[in-house]
Amino acid sequence: MTKSTNSSESSKRGARTVTVRESETGQRLDNYLLKHLKGVPKSHIYRIIRDGQVRLNRGRSRPATRVKAGDDVRIPPLRLPQPRALNHAKILLRLSECILFEDDYLLVLNKPGGLSVHGGSGTVSGIIEALRSERDTYLELVHRLDKETSGCLLLAKQANVLKTLHRQMREPGPKPAIEKIYIALLVGRWRGGKRSLCQSLETIRDRSRQKRSTINPQGRAALSLFAPIARYPAHTLVSVQLFTGRLHQIRVHAAGSGYPVAGDRIYGNKENNRVLRGLGLRRQFLHASRLALIHPVAGRRLQFEAPLPQELAALLKKIQ
Repeated sequence: MTKSTNSSESSKRGARTVTVRESETGQRLDNYLLKHLKGVPKSHIYRIIRDGQVRLNRGRSRPATRVKAGDDVRIPPLRLPQPRALNHAKILLRLSECILFEDDYLLVLNKPGGLSVHGGSGTVSGIIEALRSERDTYLELVHRLDKETSGCLLLAKQANVLKTLHRQMREPGPKPAIEKIYIALLVGRWRGGKRSLCQSLETIRDRSRQKRSTINPQGRAALSLFAPIARYPAHTLVSVQLFTGRLHQIRVHAAGSGYPVAGDRIYGNKENNRVLRGLGLRRQFLHASRLALIHPVAGRRLQFEAPLPQELAALLKKIQ
């Protein structure tokens, strides 16, 4: 429900007050505002909260404050910059045929390679900002995929659903409640069969201040199960099951074992990357092929599959 503080929404330039719905309870104030201020950068959201332009129940608040049903949030008038709107339109066009599943609680996409899941680090905006710009509902990423990684991407459409899915992801055991399987092309001929890699990872920043991961026994536990699918003269196609979700986990584990992901610009083999670029590979060969989970409301098990993108399938024919 929306209550206007001005006599009319006339004032598309005037402030407005919105009432928090039951399904939105528990959201941080900054994330709540991101939904209502379509496409506005997070840095701008922080600024208007700090400046007191945003009011929660008529008082000042902080970005991390959790809203609850019945709270009134005063939202100042802000407009989406045209370049950002155009970027959203391009992203939405690419996503128009990428929905694998959607109901009142979940959205599963077959994410194209080359699209960021969210804005930041020089990216104007990503999938989550573009989707929020056209939907008047709660929407949040359950997990992330690297910009150059394609495949199954899970989003929650309610805050309580997000909490349930995160709880599923943290559940220990040999068969996780949320199962994520990737397909990767590795440089080199893999020796042997299945192999579990359980090297701990630490997140650091490189000279350009970009985040990356490194193997460090003092880091956070990380477990990946690699299994060969097909061997080529100089490469191996593998499936990888993730049991944890660390930054660049598959890429770092693969490189640390001596078989970097083909096309990986950070952890990969530069000479091999150059050869594969000549064969048409424009990104890392990493694809989230399968996602399985327990529906957070219905309780039934769901499984989704994203076929290997055409450009990756074409490369496999060229390296035989």
